[in-house]
Amino acid sequence: MKALIMAGGQGSRLRPLTCDLPKPMVPVANRPMMEYIIELLDRHGFRDVAVTTYYLPEFIKGYFKDGAQWGVSLRYFQEERPLGTAGSVKNAASFLDETFLVISGDCLTDFDLEAVLAYHREKQALATIVLTRVPSPLEYGVVFTNPEGRVERFLEKPSWGEVFSDTVNTGIYVLEPEVLSHIPAGTQFDFSKDLFPKLLEAELPLYGYVAEGYWSDIGSLEQYVQAHVDLLSGKVKAALPGSGQDGIWKEHGAWVHPDAVLEPPVVLGKNSRVEKGAAAGPGTVLGPGSVLGPNSSVRRSILWQNVQVGTGGEIRGAVICDQVLVKPRARVFEGAVIGRSSTLGASSTVLPGIKIWPYKVVEQGTNVSADVVWAGTCSKALFGNIGIGGLANLEISPEFAVRVGASLAALYDTSSTILVAADGWGASRMVRRALTTGILSSGVNAVDIGSTTLPVTRFTTVLTNCAAGVYVRQGRHSPDHLEIQILDELGFPISRSDERKIENYFSRGDFRRVQGKDAGRTQFAAGANEVYLKALLEKCDTSLLAQSPTTVAVGYTSSALRKLLHPLLTRLNCQVVDLNLDKAPDAAPSTVMYQREVYADQMAESVIQSKAALGLLVDGSGEAAIIFNDKGQVLPEERHWPLLTWALAKTGRGQAGRWVVPVAAPQSVDHLAEKYGGNVLRTPNTARAVFQAAGSGVKEDLALLHPAFDALSFVALLLQLIKLEGRPLSQLEAAFPVSRRMEVEVPCAWENKGKVMHSLLERTAGQARDLIDGIKVFHEQSWALVLPDGEEPVVRVVAEAPTEEEADALAQMYASEIMNITGGGNSVVEQQF
Repeated sequence: MKALIMAGGQGSRLRPLTCDLPKPMVPVANRPMMEYIIELLDRHGFRDVAVTTYYLPEFIKGYFKDGAQWGVSLRYFQEERPLGTAGSVKNAASFLDETFLVISGDCLTDFDLEAVLAYHREKQALATIVLTRVPSPLEYGVVFTNPEGRVERFLEKPSWGEVFSDTVNTGIYVLEPEVLSHIPAGTQFDFSKDLFPKLLEAELPLYGYVAEGYWSDIGSLEQYVQAHVDLLSGKVKAALPGSGQDGIWKEHGAWVHPDAVLEPPVVLGKNSRVEKGAAAGPGTVLGPGSVLGPNSSVRRSILWQNVQVGTGGEIRGAVICDQVLVKPRARVFEGAVIGRSSTLGASSTVLPGIKIWPYKVVEQGTNVSADVVWAGTCSKALFGNIGIGGLANLEISPEFAVRVGASLAALYDTSSTILVAADGWGASRMVRRALTTGILSSGVNAVDIGSTTLPVTRFTTVLTNCAAGVYVRQGRHSPDHLEIQILDELGFPISRSDERKIENYFSRGDFRRVQGKDAGRTQFAAGANEVYLKALLEKCDTSLLAQSPTTVAVGYTSSALRKLLHPLLTRLNCQVVDLNLDKAPDAAPSTVMYQREVYADQMAESVIQSKAALGLLVDGSGEAAIIFNDKGQVLPEERHWPLLTWALAKTGRGQAGRWVVPVAAPQSVDHLAEKYGGNVLRTPNTARAVFQAAGSGVKEDLALLHPAFDALSFVALLLQLIKLEGRPLSQLEAAFPVSRRMEVEVPCAWENKGKVMHSLLERTAGQARDLIDGIKVFHEQSWALVLPDGEEPVVRVVAEAPTEEEADALAQMYASEIMNITGGGNSVVEQQF
């Protein structure tokens, strides 16, 4: 039987392991990954095998040759340029004249391939996708099948809110040769993105087979280490090299001193040595020719070929590539990777998670706390729910920001320009400058508009045709945190795929460096605030507001905000009552957001005494506000969306009859839509989704993005709504049904989130629900939204009902359901709205 091994991958996520080695040749327990695949194929009768290659093909051909040593016949097909997964198979069409199996050469699995082939033939399928169940499917392509196994839907790398199945594509397929006619020759074409959706649309027989057994795509350094643990513990049905006894596998020539200590499981490669007093294991692989010096210690680590560990050296949970010299008393800790032919000086320390690229020298006594490529630090995951966040000048330090700037700039060519801005906080300005430095180091230009708001940054990014924008602000919920928000060319928060690209550049550290003469240039642009205000005022009916002045009480917490909001209110014919909060000694841009109780009484008193139409406490980024009505009462957040959509409809700023709101927006929006002839369109619960759905496609409209994320625009609309309706804000609130909301956080391990969503999807079958983002289930006069958090190991439940008691009961009901699914305790965190 015929098979094809895809072996062209560069394995960029495994760098520095793959800097000068194709991923299929990366050793697992002293044997190339692809060797396990060839043995698996041979074991199941696939002995006529094609191999597609692209990156460093000479390593693969030089090792495996014609395959005779493994009992198979290998034939190689070289790609001159990347053709994608399906395109590479098409390149071998001359070989594929019968039913054949496709498998990646860089995974580890023990699936029963004969059972897959039998299933394919039983279903008379054109193509069969081998699936497996995984606890956390975010990084994979999720495949949905009907009870007969026929594929119904694909979802590439879903968010937690989209995880309704835990069966993922393993990259193993059984195909009929006729499928090749659906693949264009000589062009990039992928199975998951192109071919399978095409077959699905044509209603051709495409099936999914859920395989039992072990599978790992070894797509990260963590998975690489875990694959060794699984292999050594017997979780994978595969042969380890050498002869094994009591959990110790020794290849020919391996030598262990009588006073050395081995704790199984341990693999000792050919001619490796463990000297007197040295200790190895458990979970250690010692490569051919490698030596553990006297009194050294290695645990849960993979050492490749000819690694030398000096006297007293200590290695914990690390990967050490070929020809590395670890001098006496040097220490390497969990998650670190040392590239080939590098040297670690005596008494040096490589801290956890650090990666050192090939051919580097670490001097004696050095503590390595940043990746050794050029410079910088490393983070496993940069982006959270609202961009990049962390402690100011500790986690979000200047050197960290330089690296983020360089990683962002790597997405664009050197003719591009990126806009940078910040709120008025000193730490924000510091990080803005460091980000600019990173951008310039990659040869990309920067436009710096100084201290302003996030809406102005979005607006100016679009207006100046920048490739991207970056905004730095003080954390909205913690005074010692910073947040970095990155925007695309439309002013939207960047896409999830671009976030991942930036994370990859950041973690690998191989972003672009240009010569000094080619470094980017910074342009300092003044006047962005004035241009934004002019555009915003053009959207307002100033003649309506000019009929009589309106009193507004305002608490500014930053000079940047004062420079915007005060002129806006003045031009809208408002008399401003200023609380002078920005003059306080502890004033900071986001003070109002995490000290709202401190200012609430002061604002309420000011509104009542001045007979103001409303009161405003706006955070320094200009995105969010605490609004007080004419009675000095805080406007609940769940009433912001109904009032906003109402105002958009009355002022004509929204798309005709189309009210765009996130899935978590209150149901009162629908009641108002019915009253005013609108049509509600709900989106995923992100700013990007709302912007995309609400955009008209006109550049000028895109520049002034949705006022739900622009406090100044929202305030301008509220003032117009008050004038148009001829009623105070407190009466406008009463125009739509009152509801209460409750949010509950339920602890949930990452690996259980897919299980929770899949189980709830089954348990709510037949009920009215919305699957736009998470699972929103409708009950009589109430609803509950279950949404896994993308940043923390929790699942959030938002419930809305006519009374506080009903909202709490509904939230607790779903929280209990989640805990029953996960087997968790009764610990939940409540938040009332």
